[in-house]
Amino acid sequence: MDNKIREIIESLDWCIYEDEEGVDLRKSSPAGEDFGFYIGDKENIINEIIKYAYNFDPDEHAEMWVENMHTVRGVPQSIRTLIQDTDDIQEMLTELAKALK
Repeated sequence: MDNKIREIIESLDWCIYEDEEGVDLRKSSPAGEDFGFYIGDKENIINEIIKYAYNFDPDEHAEMWVENMHTVRGVPQSIRTLIQDTDDIQEMLTELAKALK
């Protein structure tokens, strides 16, 4: 990964974990979710991050956690908090995409 790209990502408090095939990006959401996603195409990492950010569906993400609210540790127990957190995650992704453009 290019050092300039790494600097931009890390300046927004994202953690980067690289393997031979791709890059895993992780960041804690405001409600404490260890949010992350994997980019399998290092050559086009900027475009792939922008595409992921654009396609992120906060409703779908919240739905996944609502179904697991009482079975997975660390999931907010308030639907209102969960919904706000998924909106915040979308903002985190948008901020990352804009910074990389």
